[in-house]
Amino acid sequence: MKALRSQEPLDPERATRIYYYWLLLSLFIEYARPASYFGFLRVPFLYSVIPIVLFVVSSFVKGLRPMREIFADPLAKWIFIFLFLIGLGVTHAPVTLYPFNMFKLTLGYAMLFVMIARIITTRERMRGMFVVLLLAHLFLLAMNPLAVLEPQVRHYIIGATFLGDGNDFALSLCILIPCIIEVAVSARTRLKRIAAWGTVVLLLLAIIASQSRGATIGLAAVMLFLWVKSNRKALSMGLMVLVLAITMLYAPKEYFERLGTIAHYQTEGSAMGRVNAWKAAVRMAVDNPLLGVGSGTFPQAYGTNYQPDGGPAGSWLTAHSSYFLVLGELGFPGIIAFLILVIGNIFRNLRVRKAVLAHTGSATTPEISDAVRMLYLTSAAMLGFAAAGTFLSAAYYPHVFVLTGLLIAARSNALATAGMKIGDVAASEKLRPRRRGTQPVGR
Repeated sequence: MKALRSQEPLDPERATRIYYYWLLLSLFIEYARPASYFGFLRVPFLYSVIPIVLFVVSSFVKGLRPMREIFADPLAKWIFIFLFLIGLGVTHAPVTLYPFNMFKLTLGYAMLFVMIARIITTRERMRGMFVVLLLAHLFLLAMNPLAVLEPQVRHYIIGATFLGDGNDFALSLCILIPCIIEVAVSARTRLKRIAAWGTVVLLLLAIIASQSRGATIGLAAVMLFLWVKSNRKALSMGLMVLVLAITMLYAPKEYFERLGTIAHYQTEGSAMGRVNAWKAAVRMAVDNPLLGVGSGTFPQAYGTNYQPDGGPAGSWLTAHSSYFLVLGELGFPGIIAFLILVIGNIFRNLRVRKAVLAHTGSATTPEISDAVRMLYLTSAAMLGFAAAGTFLSAAYYPHVFVLTGLLIAARSNALATAGMKIGDVAASEKLRPRRRGTQPVGR
């Protein structure tokens, strides 16, 4: 009997579970940065060693998603095109240290992209990743409780890195909310559902307390997308009304005053600063259409050559927009690559979703419904980044790398669940007749 058991093939999910937990640890420490609060965790190079060793070790592990399957997805190669353009700044930037440091940082995020695409092989693992990212954000809120308890004052997230500014933290919450909705909808017990929906409300409060205009627009885009794509319009509309009610009850007057500057930006200093930075980004791209001014060098270029006439001499300013930041620093090839990663990922998800539904037709199973719902909600997560990133310089944060890995994993999983391959997507679009009608609930 023991001999027979030893000959049984080992379940890939069980065999690779250690790498999955290792990845979750890497994500948690990247987002939460617990060593900022607990001195005993301040071990030199600890945060670099954990993911790098995982990347090297997992490269030789069987049972994970093969690299050929990952790169069969047309969006996968664009991560490395984007990374190449970031690193290209060392060839022409006035201070080459800036693009070198940016390339080194984003190289680590590109490794994270590969690990997510390879290791997140099931929908359960995707949900586990959502929960760990939630725990990282809840940890930061626990370490900075005034960020929620004192909404009339804008607080920094002390100890965080790329999430330290309240605007950046709120942008990350726009990405996270659709992911936690997936956790809530798929929860198998009432207690888990209540806990998940409760955290969605808490994340909403944190966005309001940040007073971030960009995150408010990002949240509005996510809610509108969820309503438009939902087959439960009445329920979705009820949730939107609930969000509006919570906002009206919780938000301080300072929040609404800041929102008012969106329409009257000419009268508000920081809003006009954004406009000036965006105009400067366009001039940078026109002057340097192929290479831009170099990654990480926008503030220097603005302060020395591109600030508006009459501005304070030597004033350094970031772009206050992921798109204008990339346009100015990486030129037109850079903004094309970035838009393909952000917008292209959303449309690719929706194309795969339609293809899967067309392929399965009336034979749709609960597994298919779960898979296409995951595509729908991860698209909303990327949309949250796309909309909020319009007003925040988050292009080189881990978000676009993490989300691309996650969306590729979701697409691969959905196709596998439906018994399809990448090439079947285009074929199904050619063969699928145009028809009206509703889709089953949950898609």
